[in-house]
Amino acid sequence: MNCWHCDRPAHAACVFCGRAICRSHLRTLPHLLGLFRGADSVLRGLVVPDAAYCGVCKPRDEPVVLDMLP
Repeated sequence: MNCWHCDRPAHAACVFCGRAICRSHLRTLPHLLGLFRGADSVLRGLVVPDAAYCGVCKPRDEPVVLDMLP
């Protein structure tokens, strides 16, 4: 697979959109893997702080309403 930006061999895939990216075009963003409640009933998130990001896609800051689903 080749890099979305430069067409050289890729080293990672964006966790948000799946585009292939080489080392020179790789960026990072935090990525939420899951949520859980601890024994103290506090909601906690499991986050990867430096997940692979292509720099092209635009992950949303806020949740998106999916009114087209039943």
